[in-house]
Amino acid sequence: MKKKIEKKIEKNNFSKLILKKKIFQKNQLVIHIKYGIGKYIGLSTLNNKGIITEYFVIMYANQVKLYVPVTSLNLITSYIHPNILDVSLNTLGNKKWLTECKKIKKKIYDTAVQLINTKSHRSLKKGFSFKKNSFKYKNFCDQCLYAITDDQKKSVKEIIHDMKKPTPMDRLLCGDVGFGKTEVAMRAAFIALDNNKQVALLVPTTLLAQQHYDTFKNRFSEYKYKIDTYSRFTSSKKEKLIKKKIKQGLINILIGTHKILSKYLIWKNLGLLIIDEEHRFGVHHKEKIKELYINIDVLTLTATPIPRTLNMSCLGIRDMSIISTPPKKRLKIKTYVNYFNPQTIRKVILKELNRGGQVYYIYNMIKNIEEKKQYLSSLIPEAKIQISHGKIHSNDLYKIMYDFLNKKFDILLCTTIIDTGINISNVNTMIIEHADKFGLSQLHQLRGRIGRSEKQAYAFFFISNKTKINKKAEKRLNLIESFTTLGSGFTLSTYDSEIRGVGELLGENQSGHINTIGIKLYKKFLNQAIHLILKNKNKTPFKELSSQYTSVDLKLNVSAILPENYINNINTRLMYYKKLSCIKKNKELKKIKNEINNLFGKLPRYVKNLFLLTKIKILSERIGIKKIQFHIKKICIVFCKKNILNTNWLYREIIKKPKRWKILKNKLYFYKLFINDKDLLIWIKNFLQLIIEKRD
Repeated sequence: MKKKIEKKIEKNNFSKLILKKKIFQKNQLVIHIKYGIGKYIGLSTLNNKGIITEYFVIMYANQVKLYVPVTSLNLITSYIHPNILDVSLNTLGNKKWLTECKKIKKKIYDTAVQLINTKSHRSLKKGFSFKKNSFKYKNFCDQCLYAITDDQKKSVKEIIHDMKKPTPMDRLLCGDVGFGKTEVAMRAAFIALDNNKQVALLVPTTLLAQQHYDTFKNRFSEYKYKIDTYSRFTSSKKEKLIKKKIKQGLINILIGTHKILSKYLIWKNLGLLIIDEEHRFGVHHKEKIKELYINIDVLTLTATPIPRTLNMSCLGIRDMSIISTPPKKRLKIKTYVNYFNPQTIRKVILKELNRGGQVYYIYNMIKNIEEKKQYLSSLIPEAKIQISHGKIHSNDLYKIMYDFLNKKFDILLCTTIIDTGINISNVNTMIIEHADKFGLSQLHQLRGRIGRSEKQAYAFFFISNKTKINKKAEKRLNLIESFTTLGSGFTLSTYDSEIRGVGELLGENQSGHINTIGIKLYKKFLNQAIHLILKNKNKTPFKELSSQYTSVDLKLNVSAILPENYINNINTRLMYYKKLSCIKKNKELKKIKNEINNLFGKLPRYVKNLFLLTKIKILSERIGIKKIQFHIKKICIVFCKKNILNTNWLYREIIKKPKRWKILKNKLYFYKLFINDKDLLIWIKNFLQLIIEKRD
């Protein structure tokens, strides 16, 4: 069915509709905020005395069904759990879920306060306000050998804007492998250097430190800035010299591994810390960074942000810039997942060698790597093979990579030592053994080492045919095979967040709560808590926060659906129902209305009703309305305690036609016979707009 729709879209040149993964699948576990964990069993359209309503049907314990109107899909999220078989469905009518949920909301509220305090603590620290010398900066930019993309320009602008502030920057720069993050970082480094500040570049491997050193040396060749490297392979004599020069300010840029986090390394005037590929650093190193560099600007570069970082960025706790535009003429990497097969490996390698290319062969077991080399030598005697891994001395390692770069051998048999920053454009085939043992971000990083030229690149992920892989690994491999589009690193990270969990946002384990209410609902609650606390400047009581999780209850007895004969694909209907139920702004509503109109033609009556109903919901939330109900000739509007109703204006309206109105505590009644659905919905919409216009 999906293929049919895609063909129909292509035929009609409807490029805007992108069918993503199914929003809900039959028999998957879902969570209703009010009723807990159930199983989605499908959509059902019911006709009650001429009023047609479509429902999202959830099965709970004891085969009890809950029919949720599609206009309330914002109350439902998919439930992701590492061990689905261990999950029990909740019982409708049982208060256990609500009690548990209330406890978790309180914990989430505390977490949100703590997260905001952490950010506030950093923002209260006095940083350095950088100045930009436009003339000098333009000269530096002009020396770049290629024109940067619009995304790079935007990212540079955001970073410089942060650097000019008196508070320390903490920005994440997310861009796929080879999309130009380093050039952006070098421009930030230039601003720091021009302000007489030192720059530290933290990298995960000595090999990457060397490559960055070469890149920075080349880019800053017209300037007198002193650049050096510092790692575990630095000799004692040179280490003493580096410490002395850093203290005296005689080294302007120091590039190194976690050694640069040493408390014995005393900087004269450090202004900017650049962290490359933060997912490679452990919690201990990150805590050290927080401790040592709380008042300096921090720029983090990553292709696939780890779930914790991604969530902090998405929740607005951390600033993020995204580079999603690939360089010109880059082709997407063709990716295959297969069981280990010697004949396939031989065929793949020879095909690459015959076109003058080279191969990365990833084998992540150092103790058996020599045996693997012998095996490959007998399998492909035509190829020259060298080994590379982290236990080889840096000088030897550098020579191996230098020889590989100069095409002195064909296959580099190595561990994941090459997964960050190694750029050799002639290597366009990669083979990874035991691919199921790698994380999603790591697989994406490794794959990014190839495809750096205009040649078609190929990645082969092999799994053992002797052992059964687990479901998580299977899901990771399916995703990496599916997402081959240039710039898919960020998308993969969002999926990785779902597979692995939300991560330890505070270093304190929240997994118990996440397992109870699901990752998506946890994130939703945390997001709401953070935004509400920030909005109310940390003065939001928990009771007020709890009331934010409710939705406006609309019972207007009108037919408001996306008919099957208008949009026949159930997944497409669900996607739009979900979008409409979550909308908060009129601008977004107009956008979806135009999109549906362009894709599927003139809006039928019931679809127009659905859009009017959504508009009413948006206005109601803005006003502070809990419920609107209509029965025969009576409209009942129930207001929340906190609302924007101007009672003086309302009384003046009532006096005009007193027989039509009635007020009872927080309820307002209006009596009128309406001609049809449209007449009713338009009256309610117009009345709510008047309330907003005349608000207190």
